[in-house]
Amino acid sequence: MGEREQNLKELLNCFEYIKCYHTDMLECIGIILEMFWLKRHFPEFIETLITLAAKRKPIYEECTSTLKNALGEELYIPLNPHSNLLKILKVIIANDASNYTIEEFLHIITQKKTTHKLFSYSTPLEVNELLVGLLDIKQNQSVYNPCYGMGSLFFAIANNTHQFELYGEELESSLSRIAKIICKILDLDSSHLLLNNILTNESFKHQKFDKIICNPPLNSHIGAQFLKEDKRFATYESLIKTYPELLFLIHSLFYLKDKGVFILRTQTLLKSSLEGKLRERLCEEGLIEAIIELPKNLFPHQTHDFSIIVLSQNNDAILHINANTSHFYHKDGKYNRLINLDDLLDIYRNKRTSEHSCLTPMRDINPHDLTAAAYVQKPIQKAQNHSPLSTLGIQIFRGQRVYGGSKDEKIAYFDLGIADFTDFGFCYEFSTQRFKGDVHKIHKYSLLPYDIAISIRGTTPKFTILSPDIKGSKVVPNAGIIILRAKNPQTAIGIYCYLFSTQGQNALAVLYEKNLGNLNPTDLEQLPIPNNFSKNAKETFDKIQNYAFELKSLQDKLQKLRG
Repeated sequence: MGEREQNLKELLNCFEYIKCYHTDMLECIGIILEMFWLKRHFPEFIETLITLAAKRKPIYEECTSTLKNALGEELYIPLNPHSNLLKILKVIIANDASNYTIEEFLHIITQKKTTHKLFSYSTPLEVNELLVGLLDIKQNQSVYNPCYGMGSLFFAIANNTHQFELYGEELESSLSRIAKIICKILDLDSSHLLLNNILTNESFKHQKFDKIICNPPLNSHIGAQFLKEDKRFATYESLIKTYPELLFLIHSLFYLKDKGVFILRTQTLLKSSLEGKLRERLCEEGLIEAIIELPKNLFPHQTHDFSIIVLSQNNDAILHINANTSHFYHKDGKYNRLINLDDLLDIYRNKRTSEHSCLTPMRDINPHDLTAAAYVQKPIQKAQNHSPLSTLGIQIFRGQRVYGGSKDEKIAYFDLGIADFTDFGFCYEFSTQRFKGDVHKIHKYSLLPYDIAISIRGTTPKFTILSPDIKGSKVVPNAGIIILRAKNPQTAIGIYCYLFSTQGQNALAVLYEKNLGNLNPTDLEQLPIPNNFSKNAKETFDKIQNYAFELKSLQDKLQKLRG
């Protein structure tokens, strides 16, 4: 074990000792941070206390009164008088109290020791470093964090520059107290770190900030009654209820002068629902400079995928970076940690195009899909003797909702859903029949025999092929389905048999994975199809169909046994 690891081990043991006398975890953090402050600013005082204790002189009152006077009533957290203060002071004086050590210490107790349940109050150390590196804070600039939490981010900022103005807001007083103690350790002015609910009160109403940095909480409890009444949020009321972290981004847009960095769930960049309003605004106003897809499993107890969005003024292109590759992370216990931050920041600062990144002109950006995965193409090994699906003259379109609007008329038709897909062979039975709908749309999107239907969402490919028996019937695919329409039955049967094969299943699965469990019609056009895809396809399909009938017969017999 190296010296640094030994230091951390002793400090962590000291923290565990303090926990024996305090039930509140944030109080324990505050107390050990007070000790770090003493070590950084008055190491001689600690030595004096240790000397006095060696002579069996009382030291508790002198130590606590000094801390109370220095930190003030608002911040000071008293150590339990029944604990062994001397034991704690000996550990503190014997070990390093540099920014790096305290950062790593906080990272371990909040991000790695998840039983403390502090992971939602801070950000992983390397993520803090990346956010600050992206901001590029200049001397005397103002930096604003609308949800500063326990302030672990302040170490990363102070490591880069000390000449800046710090502003922030936080809802929880216990977290704010920890953040201000950290400011004391770092000699930062905390007078503009406010305890405030940004939803109900605009503390910095007429102010603009050079830099804004934010890792918003996902569990914000938002009072919906306030949203309609506030000009900041009225347009996005429903969106904020679904994705509360976007509250902080929308709020910050009113204060942004130069650059802002925000961590968001990747799905907010992808879905085509209400958040489309926000994405379109960001694109139209040229506010998006970069989007970085983060590695999976960085944040404890989070199943979501996350991305960083960098906002600045007057951008005519967006840099997408895929950091979800082994070059940018390694496993550390149960979770991943970022590595090679210098490479990541070099790509960003120089707007480099590489295997991990691409720079796309704003005119070529699809505001309905801003994810890095949609723009940074993973290296695809071009299989020999394969051609893209688009070269086969296949028509690809998405199903539509054709009912429930003002143009509904009486008309009978079947609504094809994924539940109607047969596992093998032709699809010919449909569970949902409707009697009203948009006649024009129903005729436009009605399916033909041999159309292939593929589910848009999923982790494994689901598809079926429409039976010749549907000729003359009206069958309309719903909006969760993509249709492949071949020029002739032979081509359709060939494509179906390829998708049925293990090779075809794997090729489709890659497309789903690339788009976070969604199938993109544009990517489907590039699906590699073997040049000999139709060879023996009819014989293969006849076998599939015969086995499907046999399977159906067996299932019916088994069902009869149930009684």
